[in-house]
Amino acid sequence: MSSVTPPTRTPVLMSQITPDDVVILIIEETEPGTNNFIDKLTKPEEGAERISFNTEKVCEYECYYAGQRFIFVVTPRLLQGAVFRTIAKWLEDAYRRSIELTGVIHIHSITNNSVSAEDVQSVKLLCHLCGNNAADRVRLVTTTCDQVEGFDVNNVEAISEITDWRLFIGAGARPERFDDTSEEAWKIVEGLENTKKALLLQEELVDREMRLEDTTVGKHIRPERWGILSRLTWLLGY
Repeated sequence: MSSVTPPTRTPVLMSQITPDDVVILIIEETEPGTNNFIDKLTKPEEGAERISFNTEKVCEYECYYAGQRFIFVVTPRLLQGAVFRTIAKWLEDAYRRSIELTGVIHIHSITNNSVSAEDVQSVKLLCHLCGNNAADRVRLVTTTCDQVEGFDVNNVEAISEITDWRLFIGAGARPERFDDTSEEAWKIVEGLENTKKALLLQEELVDREMRLEDTTVGKHIRPERWGILSRLTWLLGY
């Protein structure tokens, strides 16, 4: 694959996103200080700060690549209740504006030689968020760390042994490895091609008019993850 120069990204508002754009949700389950997937896909404007994931905010960026306008919607960990509520609200608003996703890229960093209970829970939430109908839009991307003592590359695939994930793969989701290069990042994005679909959560919130906590994924968020403030603000509609 030829060398890729990352295009410049600029912040964009929801109101500026159109149904014709290639819209991709990137969920970064990475450790603080690591190189983010979005920073290999794109580069910030001159003088702009690097994206921080110590926030509950959903960040939207536009860039142009190969003649196409891409919108990358970047979020931190799904397991944080307040963050999950923010992601859900963004997805609901987008769907109401007839904006469907081309892909969901879930970034999971392998920083040790095992898969934790939190890793398992995060993958389960991803499956329930997207649903089987949109499974082919999902990529579970693992980043490896060659410096981890006793690291076994075969264990990168261990997460695919989770029952929910194996069923999700059967429905069309795909695991990918990311080697921390712009070429590989764009290869993963281009592999999604041009198909767009609504996620299960979007259909439940909009078409079925369900409360977030009654949705398939909402039922799998443990109560302590929501937090009192997050729960109250959702119930009050803020």
